This record gives sequence, C-alpha cells and structure tokens, in this order.
Amino acid sequence: MSRNQPRHGAACAVCPVCASIEPDESSKPWLELADPSRRNTSAEAIADHLGFCARHAATLAGVRWPPGLGSALADGFGIVAAMLDDRQRYEERLLHIMFHARRTCAACNIERRRAAVDPAGHAGETGLCLPHYRAAAATADQAQLARLSAAAVRAARAWSRKLQDAERDDDCAAQGALRWLAGEAFEARAQDAQTSRAGACCPVCAAAARAQQKWLDSVSSAMDLGLELHALLPLCPAHIRLCASRSRRRDRREFARQATALIADRLARGLAENARAVQREREESSSVWYRRRAPSYVLGQRRRALRLPHCGACGQVDLACQRAQGEILDLVASRRGRDILARQADLCLRHFGGVYMLCPHGEPRAALAARQREALERAQIALTTGGGAGARAIASGLLGAPGAA
Repeated sequence: MSRNQPRHGAACAVCPVCASIEPDESSKPWLELADPSRRNTSAEAIADHLGFCARHAATLAGVRWPPGLGSALADGFGIVAAMLDDRQRYEERLLHIMFHARRTCAACNIERRRAAVDPAGHAGETGLCLPHYRAAAATADQAQLARLSAAAVRAARAWSRKLQDAERDDDCAAQGALRWLAGEAFEARAQDAQTSRAGACCPVCAAAARAQQKWLDSVSSAMDLGLELHALLPLCPAHIRLCASRSRRRDRREFARQATALIADRLARGLAENARAVQREREESSSVWYRRRAPSYVLGQRRRALRLPHCGACGQVDLACQRAQGEILDLVASRRGRDILARQADLCLRHFGGVYMLCPHGEPRAALAARQREALERAQIALTTGGGAGARAIASGLLGAPGAA
C-alpha cells in the first residue's frame, strides 16, 4: 500500500507527485548535503539560505546525522562568519542573502528537484494534492492555471462533501482530506515537539514556539465550543500535520471540513473573477481606445485572483517573531541593552538576518554582527573538533527550532 493511501481501507485519489516519492527518500536532503564530493556546494547552499526553514531545522534536530553533514554545516557557518568579519566588503551580499533567505532553504531545493511538478503534465488532474497544485500553479501559463484551479476546486468540493456526509466516527474521510491538504508532509516524520529548552535556543524561536502552542490551545478551545476556526484555521502543510497530530478524531474531521470548504470557495471566486475579467477584456477590445495589456501582467492578475488565504497559525507565529525581533532591536540600540542581550541565548541565523536588516548602522549593527560571528565560530569549532550531541545541539540552535517562522 502506498504511504499516501488511507490506512482504514477506503480508496481515495493519490497525488501523482506524492506517489512518485519513495517513503525512504525523506533522508535524501541530508544525504545529498552530507556527500563529501559536494561539501563545498553544500556549505555554500547552507550559507546562502542562512541554514534551513523551520520544518527542516526541526527535522534535523530529531534525526541521526549522516557522516559528513556536520562538516558541511561547519563550513557553512564559517562562510557566514567570514562575511560578518569583513562586513565592509560583504555587506551587499549579506543583505541580499538575508532578504531572500526566508523563502526557501537548501533542503527544500533538494526536495523540489526530486519531486518536480510539471504544470503541463498535471493540468486537469483532480488527484494533485494542494501543495503540489500550488507548486504547479506558480509556474503555469494562463491556460494551464485555469485547468489546474478548476481541478483543485473539484477536489476541494469533493472532499468537503465527503466530510459532510461521513459519519462522526468515520476517520477515513478526514485522513484523506488532510493528506490532500498537506501533501507528503502529512506522512513526513518531522519533529512536531515544541521548543522546550527556551533558555538554550534563539529567543525569537522561543517566542514563535510559545505563539504556536497558544494557537494550538485556541484551536482546541474553539473545537470544544463548536465554533468556526476562521483566522485560526491551519492551511500550510506543517501546521495541518501538527494540528492533526494533536487533535481528537472528531476535531480533525471538523477542521478538515472547514479548510476544504474555505479553499473551494476562495478558488471558485477567483475563477469567477478571472472569467469576468476575460469577458470585460473582450468587450473593451472593440473600443478604439483599447490598449492590450502585457501577458505577464495579465498572468499576474490571474494568479492574484486565485491566491489562497493565509494559514492562521503562520500569521500568529509571524506576529510573535516580529514582536520578539522588535524587542531585540530595542535592546541592541543602547549599551545597557546590549549588556542585557549578551546574557540571552544566541539568535538563529534566520532571525539574526531579520534583526540585522532592521538594525541601525554604526555601533548597534557592528555589535550584533560581532556577537553572531562569535556564536558561529563556536559552533564551527564544536562541529570540527567533536561533533557529538553537544555540538549538534549548538548547531541546531543556530539553524532554527520548531515553531520558528
């Protein structure tokens, strides 16, 4: 049985992209990054992305590291530390890296490469899971985008109807809908535990983990009261999986129903808006004052109309991170505040980049860079000389933690 099929026996559509990924390939990103022949490339990738995204940083903290990964991480830390040591020369590259680092990570790039989504090959398939639909829609042309979105609407409506018609104690429909919503991440063996060692991790990651736990408690309370989740609704793969793993069976069915109904409604409205835009353009084209718009502009408008709502958990985590980063900026602005900051844990690379871009020039930015460089050098030495559990804990703290944005 494929790992994407329900475990309760009922058949359901399996995403063709998810089905092409073997269950044992979850370690492929780490094996590729640890490959000695790619050590320099891996180190550059880690440095260029300032470590890993929250999902992969959490996964890395809970798996056995393959030989060579510690060396690649140490080299990546060394590259960033060297740039911070010579900021006058590398300032422009540092800011460029920090601006783009949040969008992806080295492990994400490897996963996308091994599970490429071709919009032309999957347009019109109703079995494409939501994450892979979004990946296909991001590179599709206008015709492909319309077919992909129409198929996603049909799939979302089908799951919504199935959840409404299912019996209260039937978990099969909920499991299938959650797999469609989360894709391969629903079965991934990522570490879901919250950051418990708040004193030994990035303070911004700790604030994000607290916000995430507060969100989980709010979801649980809303489910107990029979309320609609609205802004609390999990819509990203990581938070769908997290919420499913922490919820009761009937609660999983309910938030899956709400999520599929919301997505179906939003995509249907976007398709209707695009259809109206096409009709308006046909009517306007008969005028002598008509000016044809660039295809890239039209495609951008089509994608904007089909934009899905944001994940409620991600919004709360982002807000908590912004507040924590603002507190650090207030501290780093004065000498007394920097003394207080020195007694706190080191920032992870992702959140250091966010604070550094907003930090004023002069002594505050220089002090922040010097402190981060020292942390990176300590981690580099620990990984190079020992590489034991203590070194991995230090490195994991700099790479991020569960709950980090």
